[in-house]
Amino acid sequence: MAAENRLSVDQLAALAPGDSVTIESAADHGRARHATGTVVRAAGPDILVKVTTRYGAYQERYRRRDGVRVGGLTRAELVSPESAGPAVAEARRRFQPVDTAYREWARNRADVNKLRQLGEVISKYLRSDADASAQAVDSPVT
Repeated sequence: MAAENRLSVDQLAALAPGDSVTIESAADHGRARHATGTVVRAAGPDILVKVTTRYGAYQERYRRRDGVRVGGLTRAELVSPESAGPAVAEARRRFQPVDTAYREWARNRADVNKLRQLGEVISKYLRSDADASAQAVDSPVT
């Protein structure tokens, strides 16, 4: 969690019921988690946010002065939506086949076919990554 992506004091003060907010929680295995919530109430020193997960809906309190969650097992704070970055999610999605192929091979490292498949998946990933980089260079900046 970095200070540069936190909501400013002015942005926190401007939050009103019904506004959508992005919540960044403490890193698990080196990665911060992002969730979306809805402001339920913004009065006094706290901002009450409703968060819906696959386990159900619940409410969390955040301090209005800095956007940090009050209570909870891990640290969480309100951040700007751009910090969640769809580009990061896209990069993870593109890399997923490589990760899957590696895990399949790692279960039985003597399996030559799995190793060959892993090499093919890595080659395909590198080609697609190089193609994406070439398109970014060739496209004019607008």
